[in-house]
Amino acid sequence: MYEAFFDLERLPFSLSPDPRFLWPSETHLEGLSILEYGIRYRKGFLLLTGDVGAGKTTLLRTALERIPQDMDVALVMNTAGLEPLDLFKLIAAEFGLTGPFHTKADYIIALNRCLIEKLEAGLSAVLIIDEAQNLEYRALEEVRLLSNLETDDEKLLQIVLTGQPELRRTLRSPAARPLRQRLALEHHIQPLRPAEIAPYLEHRIRTAGGRCDQVFAPGVEPIFFEFSKGCPRLVNQLADRALVSACVQGVRPVPPALVEQKAKEMGARPEMIGDSAGTEF
Repeated sequence: MYEAFFDLERLPFSLSPDPRFLWPSETHLEGLSILEYGIRYRKGFLLLTGDVGAGKTTLLRTALERIPQDMDVALVMNTAGLEPLDLFKLIAAEFGLTGPFHTKADYIIALNRCLIEKLEAGLSAVLIIDEAQNLEYRALEEVRLLSNLETDDEKLLQIVLTGQPELRRTLRSPAARPLRQRLALEHHIQPLRPAEIAPYLEHRIRTAGGRCDQVFAPGVEPIFFEFSKGCPRLVNQLADRALVSACVQGVRPVPPALVEQKAKEMGARPEMIGDSAGTEF
């Protein structure tokens, strides 16, 4: 809607997990390095966590673009309410296994055979379970048992768990000790710091083909931080709302007052972001 008005080639603040828009903050770079290293060198169990909107999915998709082509990736995303057998069904479907399967043992036998065939063909297998905090402990325990699939020399399956902070709390429980001991590498994505907001906005706009100084006026960064507390998704949502409004009103670059107004409309309390708006839009 507003691309032409701001001389952009594409929307800079879309919520889709597009690897092109990943801004390499310190915490995101570390997470990406851990994913790449752990998958490339077959380290076994990996854990990536972060708050809602922290950029986990974008980070994961970026890592998958960078891993060697000889890796077969199975991605399980819809995990809410899954029973252990349902989880096995999704994993089997991702690896292209065909039944009939009647029991958990049937799935494990078929998966083990499939993984051995991949190994003999020079392929590695990676299982990624997104939003793993939704899994009950029984299902997580079945995932741990899958890590037992191995030859005398190496693991047949690498497993990456991603999820929200609740997943870390689950893994700290005494019952989850066997699974936690299997974790080779882990990383928790931290929120953006105040000083990172400006380069984050600049990167997104530059990637979209524009110039930040022609899109946002100086002084918007503290408003973005106070509203989002460093959550990239909230930064994107506020920026997108502000750009739509500015386009409709013919205002460019977007002034701090308009960004502040949009933040308040989105539910921020005035004391959270100050009250510097001197102009009504």
